[in-house]
Amino acid sequence: MNLAFYIARRYLFAKKSHNAINIISTVSVCGVVVATIAMVCTLSVFNGFKGLTSTLFSLFDPDLKITPAEGKVFDPTTPEMKRICKLPEIQLVCETLQENALVRYGNRQSIAVLKGVSADFNRLVPIDTAIIDGRFLLSEGEFHYAVLGIGLTSTLGVNVAFSHPLEIYMPKRTGTVNMANPAASFLLEYVYIGGVHHINQPLYDDGFMLVSIDLMRSMLDYDREVTALELKLAPGADVSSVKKKISQLAGEKFIVRDRYEQQELSFNMIQIEKWVSYLMLCFILMLALFNVLGSLAILMIEKEADVAKLRTMGADNRLVNRIFLFEGWMISLLGAAIGVIAGILLCFLQQRFGFITLGEAAGAFIIDAYPVEVEWADVLIVFITVITVGFLAVLYPVHYLSKKRLNKGTLVCLLLPFVLMSCGAGNRGRKDGEIKEIAVTIEPLRYFAGKIAGDRYAFFSIVPAGQSPETYDPSPREMVRAGKCEAYFHIGRLGFEQKLVASIRENNAETKVFDLSEGLDFYEDADHGHAGCDPHIWTSFRGARVMSANILKAFSVLDGKNYDYYRSNYQRLTGELDSLEHGVRARLKELSCRSFVIYHPALTYFADELGLKQYSIENEGKEPSPAFLKKLIEETKGGKVKVVFVQMEFDSRHAEQIAREIGAVTVVINPLDYRWDEQIKVIAEALAENGKTD
Repeated sequence: MNLAFYIARRYLFAKKSHNAINIISTVSVCGVVVATIAMVCTLSVFNGFKGLTSTLFSLFDPDLKITPAEGKVFDPTTPEMKRICKLPEIQLVCETLQENALVRYGNRQSIAVLKGVSADFNRLVPIDTAIIDGRFLLSEGEFHYAVLGIGLTSTLGVNVAFSHPLEIYMPKRTGTVNMANPAASFLLEYVYIGGVHHINQPLYDDGFMLVSIDLMRSMLDYDREVTALELKLAPGADVSSVKKKISQLAGEKFIVRDRYEQQELSFNMIQIEKWVSYLMLCFILMLALFNVLGSLAILMIEKEADVAKLRTMGADNRLVNRIFLFEGWMISLLGAAIGVIAGILLCFLQQRFGFITLGEAAGAFIIDAYPVEVEWADVLIVFITVITVGFLAVLYPVHYLSKKRLNKGTLVCLLLPFVLMSCGAGNRGRKDGEIKEIAVTIEPLRYFAGKIAGDRYAFFSIVPAGQSPETYDPSPREMVRAGKCEAYFHIGRLGFEQKLVASIRENNAETKVFDLSEGLDFYEDADHGHAGCDPHIWTSFRGARVMSANILKAFSVLDGKNYDYYRSNYQRLTGELDSLEHGVRARLKELSCRSFVIYHPALTYFADELGLKQYSIENEGKEPSPAFLKKLIEETKGGKVKVVFVQMEFDSRHAEQIAREIGAVTVVINPLDYRWDEQIKVIAEALAENGKTD
């Protein structure tokens, strides 16, 4: 056995005269082990997310896709295409025709990607598994249907139960634009909603709409042209070999892409993030190897007597250097081996049991636990990286230290920068003067909290504009951001609030949670789908005062030393509320008709406080039936109701119908607006101007 290696092995595993040296050697190995485990697990997690992404995209992306190299469409009946379609490896061929168009429903509209597909598209890809409402239906008799993404249905304010069709405006492909009548340059078609899909990918959920390819050809004035041929391969067929064969048959005029190439940008982004993380972990590995330097330095001091004996026996500097080089290399090799084995074991345990979750309750994300997929090429890269960096890290220090007669004072001077660096790396507090952030459920809470907090805190609302808090589902990014905030202000009766509060208390104990409805009795309102109570307390002056008082209490807990500042702002806010309430009451005092109609019953507290009566179009939280609408029209017509309110996040069709029948005006309001005081004025002014009868 090599003498230098034998001595180095003895030094590594033998008991040292000072226990601290054993501890430092163990820490050195553990540092390399932890860095190696981090590299294996991190790369495997990125591989897992890549695999997860591929399964999500596969709900829309076929095994192979043929598109023209130039132009947008091509003829699928050419001899080359026919030969391709007859290949034994191809199980199904689906023709698709894709184009952008304007989709409109009522006064809402959006630019959508219309993808015309054949009726067997659900055999090409498992789209049926992603349909959450309705079914895969493109045509029925003379009627055309469409399958929309969930984001597009939200934008248009529609669902499968709607009886009115969507309007599709497609620019005419041929002819010239008539500037005197631009509308003549568009073709108009109507489609009903057959189903709603949820792919969990914004690209498809927010902008895609599946329709019949016959309808697309009719709108685009095509006979048989397609934008792509989408292929499903037979079981057991090799994608790479079939792709190569099709490329040879199709020639240079066509491009053949597999699933990864169809979403090349997304997968490239994952790969970039993966290798950037790898480089960052390499830097952390270098920091961990500083422990090896400290271990070698201390070991060389302890073994000075042994080295002197070796020199008297004829050992030269080369042998001494090799002893300590082997010592450092063995630490790196041992740490790399243990780290790789432990990392692979952790990944397999995660695959089997999923014990490292995404930090939320089950079902909050697409998956409950971090996905991992071990690729042996990555494991080999990590092992070689750790060994190489470890070998290089000890070369210069060993040669330098062997030339110096080190004493304990020199050792301290040498290691002091690394100690300071380690201490500095752990100091991660909030910078002085940095504004802390508080999460609130809806914009009106941000209004009241901001009035009291002044410039001491920043706020963000979880529910964005145009969304209903009773049906909104926060994204993972919003959930994580709320958990990182200094506090969370909520009402306690809105949709997701209870789940979010439980998640914060379980996973983010430092985030303080405050219920702003404390001390206020909720109205029973089971008839309107609010699970036994009406949550809209912010629409009344009493509710505003109770919430403001609770906000002041919250700031006394969060920042008690500045309580006087918050109390002064609170008093100013209550003065503004008193003035606003006085003006509203004076404006509504002379009303002849003290009733109004509203789509969603959000003004219950407002109406009760001011002696008004509220009629709701929404029936038990759902679209009203024809019988319910008829009854509502009869009641409000007899009461001479003159105002019909409709919130911006709801469809205005029924409100407009009722307004026409009873001779009232339709007023769009937004009780969820940040400008809470302005909305109260809008509501009061609409009632005052239209609520007087002769």
